[in-house]
Amino acid sequence: MSEKYLLTTALAYTNGPLHLGHARSTYIPADIMKKYLKLKGKDVIHVGGTDNHGVPITLTAEKEGVKPEDIVNKYHNEIKRDLDNLNVEFDSYGKTHSDIHIETAQEFYLKLKENGYIYEKEIEQFYCPKCDRFLADRYVEGTCPFCGGEARGDHCEVCGRHLEPTELINPYCINCNTTPELRKTTHRFFKLSALSDDLRKYVESSDMPEHVKNMAYSWINELHDWDISRDIKWGVPIPDSENQVMYVWLEAPIGYISFTKQLGDVWRDYWLKKDSNENENNNYNTKDVKIWHFIGKDITVHHSVFWPGMLIANGEYNLPSSVISGGYLTLEGRKMSTSKKWVVWVDDFVKYFDSDYLRYFLMVNAPLNRDCDFSFDEFQKRINTELIAIIGNFTHRALVFSHRKFKAIPVVDEENLKDEDKELINKCKETVEKVDKHIMEFNFKDAIMDIIHLAKEGNNYFQKMEPWTVEDENRLKEILYTCAVVVKHITYLLYPFMPNKTMKLLDLMNEELDLEIRGNDLKKPKVVFTKIEDDQIKMVKEKLLKSEDANEKRKEKNKIKRNEKGDSMDLISIDDFAKIELRVAQILEAEEVPKSKKLLKLIVDIGDEKRQVVAGIKGHYEPAELVGKKIVLLCNLKPAKLCGVESQGMVLAAGDEVVALLTPDKDVPVGSKIC
Repeated sequence: MSEKYLLTTALAYTNGPLHLGHARSTYIPADIMKKYLKLKGKDVIHVGGTDNHGVPITLTAEKEGVKPEDIVNKYHNEIKRDLDNLNVEFDSYGKTHSDIHIETAQEFYLKLKENGYIYEKEIEQFYCPKCDRFLADRYVEGTCPFCGGEARGDHCEVCGRHLEPTELINPYCINCNTTPELRKTTHRFFKLSALSDDLRKYVESSDMPEHVKNMAYSWINELHDWDISRDIKWGVPIPDSENQVMYVWLEAPIGYISFTKQLGDVWRDYWLKKDSNENENNNYNTKDVKIWHFIGKDITVHHSVFWPGMLIANGEYNLPSSVISGGYLTLEGRKMSTSKKWVVWVDDFVKYFDSDYLRYFLMVNAPLNRDCDFSFDEFQKRINTELIAIIGNFTHRALVFSHRKFKAIPVVDEENLKDEDKELINKCKETVEKVDKHIMEFNFKDAIMDIIHLAKEGNNYFQKMEPWTVEDENRLKEILYTCAVVVKHITYLLYPFMPNKTMKLLDLMNEELDLEIRGNDLKKPKVVFTKIEDDQIKMVKEKLLKSEDANEKRKEKNKIKRNEKGDSMDLISIDDFAKIELRVAQILEAEEVPKSKKLLKLIVDIGDEKRQVVAGIKGHYEPAELVGKKIVLLCNLKPAKLCGVESQGMVLAAGDEVVALLTPDKDVPVGSKIC
């Protein structure tokens, strides 16, 4: 049986349209792979849609005074418009707020419960007495316990750390500003921790890239059971609950299944295991079905650990073969931010440039698994100096000369070609093999570079042969036939990346999307790859980046140069720094903070006194290994209560996924001031 490919793209959240970052990490790569596999005659479908549930939807609806359905429908349509404008094609495109998805998600949940992976547990959750309701994490805001910045109940907007609502300092209900109180409620939990061994075996046997596997392993080592119920009304109702809905990260990935169901019974061929022993003996990936998830790297763990865990616990479905995680896209050297209006929307971009130029640039700018930057100046440079000067120049010259001399592409017997002709045609065949290898390894940048190198070879050949000086008609036909073979290969290989431009080239050639030369009459050549002018870039930058004045951009660029990671950095004076009291401290005692997933309570010696501090390093250090360790402590921070425990300072640490305490590299006395 021939292989089947099911490609999925992360479900776009319906609280806004798509920006360039979404396009780069997820949708364009998946569409390139879909189009390429189709070219090869493979059985492939692309399934996607929108994620319509969760607290941000209800927050937006309440703010605008409309129903959640209104928000969902508005942005679902806008997102689909953006994807259409990018030439991203789907075989099935759905919504999680649909009957087929709700039914599928509830069936999935009941199967998890039947298999013993769902249990109930009483927890404490914030409750607003004025609003008379439990507050989901995003309904609570306050001060970050780590950096003192403004924070939501799920993460800090300033330092980016993941948070629990109960960790916030001075929490308040965002609806009425009332201080919430902790009340008991019963939630459903998924036994994710019971799947550590299964998940480790699955990841080992998968085709996931090494960086994805390593990220998955780091989470598998410390799995916790998953709270999968929410005390809100908007979402997929939990079948055995009267007033709770499923946590969006439980039900949303099930959309990959429910959206495939929209195609009819064929969905079974991709998702259902053939027999109960399909995944025995560590063989979690079927040989005849490849399920590839294309996502952004911020949700890598969800797709490489949580979602496979759900599928293993359910037991009825094939597991993903690979998770292709696209890196972040910055804008002009800065992190994109919709709240700060530092973002370029797809709908705005395609008003000024062909979407093929965007597809090309985002794929050639950096390997997919690496972060990259979108700069309008660099965009113009690469389009003009690579795409137009090399590919556009060669294809146009070859077609213009063939039309002028013969009105058609001459067809000759390849056996009679000269050695230099055959050598170039052989390079065409070699390029097909190299591009195939790169694309099947999701290495789109190198695939495009190989196509560019082939176009360079074509240009060099054209210049060397000097067809304008050739008087022998048969020899001229051989030269132009050879050029046409190169053009046809470039067009064929470039099609998945640039479907608009390549189809225009094929139309001028009166040819089909394959590698044959038929010798049909040529249409009068037109310029397919048009140059991007300086004044066009200037105008677009002014329109799309109008929220930033020149002075702010200059200041931001200076900050970026001083920061290797590219994060913005606010400058302070020496007087500001003098206000900060940092000391070398030694940890005397360490224990876990009850009701917290991340906090440890430490007793530290700072030289002239002992302090109690709370640090968010649980899971990165065991309490016992901390005792005796010398650390750096911010001593003159205003005391605060975290999960009911007073903290009289802040422990300095670095990192996010891997956290390391800052320690002196020499044995200095406890209490030593850092200056």
